[in-house]
Amino acid sequence: MKKFEVKEEMGIIQACFYGETDFEGFQEYFRVLGEMELPDRIKILHDHRGATPGMNPVELDALADQLKKHLSKFEDIRMAYVSDSPKGIALAMLLKDKLTTMKMKTEIFSEKKSAIKWLNLYG
Repeated sequence: MKKFEVKEEMGIIQACFYGETDFEGFQEYFRVLGEMELPDRIKILHDHRGATPGMNPVELDALADQLKKHLSKFEDIRMAYVSDSPKGIALAMLLKDKLTTMKMKTEIFSEKKSAIKWLNLYG
């Protein structure tokens, strides 16, 4: 059962997660993302405000590898992560550190409005 919804709105890929988010759920999300026709420059909003983090820090290396595998073909990537959970924010911060080698700009937010504003800063 999918624990996310993906839509493209205002030039932003918006992925809203709900329920417990685990590694398998992210793998399904990457499959759906891979089926979408996307431009070379993408903006992604991961909204985890309705989700409970189900991953542990050890799984973040595998998640970072999956992100690199599925997003490395893009010329420019801006990804905003929104969470109202302290554990979710902590996991996002750890993941962000693992993605520093990619051509991906990543920021973490507690409000969706701020995340969208940041995503749209540079067109």
